[in-house]
Amino acid sequence: MSTHGMEREPCCVFPADGNTVTKDLFELKPVADGVYAAIAAPQYKVNSNAAVILTNDGVVVVDSHSKPSAARALYHAIQGITKHPIHKLINTHFHWDHWQGNEVYAEASATLEIIVSERTHQNLTDAEAGVGGIPHIARQLAALPAEIAQIKDQIVHAATPEQKANLENNLQQAEAFFTELQTLKPTLPTRAVSAPVTTLHENGREIQLLLLGRAHTDGDVFIYMPKEKVIATGDALVDWMPFLGDGYPEDWVHTLTALEQVDFTHIIPGHGDVVTKDRVVFMRNYLTDLIAAVKQAAADGASLEDMTPVVADQLGPKYEQGMTKYPMGQYRDRIGTNVEAVYRKVVHHG
Repeated sequence: MSTHGMEREPCCVFPADGNTVTKDLFELKPVADGVYAAIAAPQYKVNSNAAVILTNDGVVVVDSHSKPSAARALYHAIQGITKHPIHKLINTHFHWDHWQGNEVYAEASATLEIIVSERTHQNLTDAEAGVGGIPHIARQLAALPAEIAQIKDQIVHAATPEQKANLENNLQQAEAFFTELQTLKPTLPTRAVSAPVTTLHENGREIQLLLLGRAHTDGDVFIYMPKEKVIATGDALVDWMPFLGDGYPEDWVHTLTALEQVDFTHIIPGHGDVVTKDRVVFMRNYLTDLIAAVKQAAADGASLEDMTPVVADQLGPKYEQGMTKYPMGQYRDRIGTNVEAVYRKVVHHG
C-alpha cells in the first residue's frame, strides 16, 4: 500500500524560518504521486532544478545545485513533506550547478549513495573536462574577485534605479557564493553506472537510469519513472537556451530522438519549469536548424563574427519566444556562444 498520499498532507507547511529561504530558491511542485520538481528560481548565481522522489522508506533526489546553502534549503523543504531519510542522490552530469551541494546530503546520511554515469565520474576529477568537477572549484574562486569588482563598477554606472537594484542583488549573490565556495567540501559519487539501462528497485518505486547518448555532456543520465511516466533530464533538456560549451551538438540531436521514444508525459528539466514531450521536438529542431545554419554560413565563406548576427536573426522567429521565458538563459544572451560552439565543434571538429 502506498503511503505517498499521507506523507504529502503537510506539503506546504514549512517551518516559518525556512519558508522564505526555500521559496526564494525553489518552488516544490507535485508532478506525480510522490514525485516533485524543485524548480530553481532564476538567479544570477544559477541553481539547477532537482527531482524529489518519495519511496515507502526513503527519498531519492536528483541533482544538488551550485552550493550547499541551496541544497540545505531544499533538504529542509523535503523534511516538510516526509520524515523518511534521503537514501540516494543522483547527479545528472558534472557541471558545477548540479553537484556542488552534494556534501549536504552526505552529511545528513552516512549511508547515502551518490550515483552518476561512468563518464561523469571521470569528468568530476578531470581538469580538462569543462565547467564542472573539482578542478572547476579553483577556477571559480580565481575568477570571482574580478567578477565582483566588475559588478561593483557596473553599479556605479547603473542608468536606472531598477538596474542598480538588480546589480546590487547580483553582487550580494556573487559575494555570498565566493564565501561559500571557500569552505566547500567536494563530495564525489559512490557509484558509477555504464549500462544503457540501470534499474533501481526502491521500496514501492521503480526508477530507471538511462544512458541515451552524448548530449549536453558525454555523461548525461536520464532518470525515468516508467509507472509515473516522468523523466528528469538534467541539462540534456532545458526550458531555456541550452549551453553547448561541453556538448556534442550532432550527437545531441540523436540523443533527443532516443529520448522521444521513451514513454513519458512530463519532464523535470535541468532549468526552467516542468514541460511536456513537445519540448523534446522543439529543442531537437533548434539544434538541427542551428547546425544547418552554421554549416551553410561557413560553406558560403562567412567568418564566425559575420555569421553570428545572421544566424541569430535567421532562427529568431522560430525559437526566440520559446527560449526566452525567464530572466536567465535567454535566446539573445546565448545564441552567440551556441553559434560559436557549433562552428568550433561541427565545422572545425574542435
